[in-house]
Amino acid sequence: MPNIFTFGLNESVAASHSIATPELYNLVGHNTGNLAFHYAINRIIGTVPRTVSWSTNPEIINSMGDIGIMPCANQLGTHMNMGGLANVFKQLKPNFVAIGLGAQGGVGHNDIPVLPEGTLAWLDALVARAASSHPNITVRGDYTLRVLDHYGFGDKAVSLGCPSLLINKATDHGVKLQELYKKKVSKVAIAAGHPNWKALSTLESSLVRMMEDTNGMYIVQATDEAVALSRNDFDSVNPEYIQKLKGYLKLNLDDSQFAQWIRKYFISFYNIPAWMEYLRRFDFVVGARIHGVMLAIQAGVPGLCIAHDSRIRELCEKCKIPFVMADAVKDGINVQDLQHLVEFDGQAFDKNRQIIAEQYQTFLQQNGIAKR
Repeated sequence: MPNIFTFGLNESVAASHSIATPELYNLVGHNTGNLAFHYAINRIIGTVPRTVSWSTNPEIINSMGDIGIMPCANQLGTHMNMGGLANVFKQLKPNFVAIGLGAQGGVGHNDIPVLPEGTLAWLDALVARAASSHPNITVRGDYTLRVLDHYGFGDKAVSLGCPSLLINKATDHGVKLQELYKKKVSKVAIAAGHPNWKALSTLESSLVRMMEDTNGMYIVQATDEAVALSRNDFDSVNPEYIQKLKGYLKLNLDDSQFAQWIRKYFISFYNIPAWMEYLRRFDFVVGARIHGVMLAIQAGVPGLCIAHDSRIRELCEKCKIPFVMADAVKDGINVQDLQHLVEFDGQAFDKNRQIIAEQYQTFLQQNGIAKR
């Protein structure tokens, strides 16, 4: 059996309570949703490999094993140059597979982003480290596959969505969920957005009102300041950020009231089973964070994702996760709107999951990785 390692993050952060927020935020890759991605991959391969970070010395990476599994995000776009990692890959000896690579483009999926030369060099180095002639990249959706095809890498990748779709193993999971989507919603959690998403401010504020009205919670994945606030680490947060956040959420509270409001509603997680167990307390999860909604659905809780960019849209489309385009609800929604906004076919969901699960197993086998 080949020796497998993860080129990325650990799937959880042990003793997170004793770790300072800046270090903790680095350990989750600047978004706690990354843990869901890693956790899901480990469930697919049936083991929890040793982990080495992207910033590790190439000599150490070479000593880790025969095959590196590299969980990815939206590395393809004008916003990111992967040239530094390209230079690292040229020094690496193990074979590699990249899981869940995504492209950052327009909401309509009509454009092809201009990729930096460094990113193209990284893709060249990555496909050169394939274990066979078969593809060694999975992408988040058909849009990203089209972007790779434009740059000559289309035959090196397969479109398999997000591995977190496969956390729940029940073959009739979608059928059961479909019935839950019909039930009255009394308690709502929000997959919290980002205060830099200014166009979503009115919508986000309506979600906050929904949360307050139903005694819900505001589940934070990013930013580092929001994570700090969720941990009662107010002293490390710039007061300007707190004012920015208050404006984004449109809360008419003084500073003391806002601090108490945050302590009442903000929460973050560093262990995926604990996160999913917590979500079972709610009737519905809604928000602009795909992994926050995905974990709810995997836990058997109805969810609705608000898609405001190409990343989220293509993931929802590929995984058949209920979603609504942000522009369609930019003026806000209330709890009565949730069921009307959802279109969910449980049988189609289950069939799609079965197909993707089989394709993941084929992909891994073709790259020398057998389920443990």
